[in-house]
Amino acid sequence: MKNVKICGTMYKKGDNTLNEHDEIDDILNEIKGKSEVEPTDDNDLTNTDEDNTADIIDTTDIEDIKNAIDSGDDGTASMPSDDEILSEIMGIIDGDNSEITQNVEIEHDFEEETEENLVSENNEGYLSFIEEPEKKINKPAIIAIAVAVVVIIAVAVTAVVKMTQKEPETTTAPTTTTTTTAAPVIYKNPLTGEEDYNKEADGKRPVAIVVENAYAARPQWGIDDEKNAPDIIVEGEVEGGESRMLWLFADYTSLPSQIGPIRSARPPYVNFSQLFDAIFLHWGMSYSKGDYVGANTVFKNNNIDHINQMAYSDNVNLFSRDKSRGVSSEHTGIIHGENVAAAIEGASFRTEANEKSYTKFAFNENEKAVGETLCNTLALTFSSNTRTRDWTYNAEDKTYHSSDYSSNNGSSDVSRKNLLVLFDTTTYVSVYNYHGSGKTETYCNYGLTGGTGKLASLGTVIDINWTVENGVIKITDANGNEVNLNAGKTWIGYASSNHNGVVNIG
Repeated sequence: MKNVKICGTMYKKGDNTLNEHDEIDDILNEIKGKSEVEPTDDNDLTNTDEDNTADIIDTTDIEDIKNAIDSGDDGTASMPSDDEILSEIMGIIDGDNSEITQNVEIEHDFEEETEENLVSENNEGYLSFIEEPEKKINKPAIIAIAVAVVVIIAVAVTAVVKMTQKEPETTTAPTTTTTTTAAPVIYKNPLTGEEDYNKEADGKRPVAIVVENAYAARPQWGIDDEKNAPDIIVEGEVEGGESRMLWLFADYTSLPSQIGPIRSARPPYVNFSQLFDAIFLHWGMSYSKGDYVGANTVFKNNNIDHINQMAYSDNVNLFSRDKSRGVSSEHTGIIHGENVAAAIEGASFRTEANEKSYTKFAFNENEKAVGETLCNTLALTFSSNTRTRDWTYNAEDKTYHSSDYSSNNGSSDVSRKNLLVLFDTTTYVSVYNYHGSGKTETYCNYGLTGGTGKLASLGTVIDINWTVENGVIKITDANGNEVNLNAGKTWIGYASSNHNGVVNIG
């Protein structure tokens, strides 16, 4: 006799318990009830791996979703989009749906097998009264869907709350971009302090040219040149009560077309030129004899770069004579300014300046009065043996003017921004029968030892002191402070401090 096992309870064929109608409902209820109870036999066909409520969505999955959302402790993590949230949830549900489907199919198979068993038994006369059991409702799937819906709602609410929360404000300092433009290089004339200087001449040596001041030599060619007048004019005593000049040009590529009359060199002028590291140009020179040390010895002993017309081959047409005035030949020698650079190049002289031996006066950035004492006129007598040089201040162009360089050959108006008077000790040296002429020649030498002086500019004047230190001139006031000149051209009156040199201020 066959036995029937229904929901874990064994029923024997012919058992009268199956014939009782009131027990059929109990059996059906038992069948329904057993499907909700965890199976005890792993090998039983009713084992569909439905643990408890068949957790489709594991609690760890919910934690993963929460962790994905709350990725930052401070709430500043970027929020996922709604599509990303739904995709995450549906991925979990879809991943477990296969399990739900598998469970439903197993249960359906179980139901079909149970029905077949019952029908088989019915063919033998047993259990024919049993109706087809109701199709089982899959409660775990419903529970899983409900849990998924709850999780979706929770995630959506959390997302909305976080999106509505005010993000902490981040203050970013404004970025400031500074564009630095290099200041343009301003080249200044080292002898005048004036701008717009030829940059090609920057750092080069100046030239010093000897020009006479005898009456027949006036007006000197180039002294009042509108474009290229001398940067500095140095004037002092020579022999016979005459004065002679030394013209300094910072840029020897920009000179007057004609300079002169050119005269011979004297030791004080040669020595003075070396305070500016200048290349010396002249026509002749004095020679040593007896106690007198002439220019020839100074050139040789000091290894001074110079060009002497009387010893120069002149293949560049540097020197010539202008006889248009009808004066004696000694007042006719000239230099052609445009050929000086070629002559210097041909002589292979050093052209880079030695800054340590180059006097460069200090200049005011903006012109101003140098003192409180007015100076409308300045008259300098170099010594008791010389004439007086007169200057008058012009308030319109703010420069001093002199007409003393005029003659019956013509007139000139020489203007200077600064007048600098330097008093120095002088000595007179007489040479008997000089050049076999039977005459005595008396030369004036300057000690170049420093002393007192005056500086006049912009209609004012101050007392100054000057010294030679390490081969350059230093100018200071009564308190030892460096004195500034105003930018412009300068005249230096080189006077005797011990032979009645005198300056009068008006």
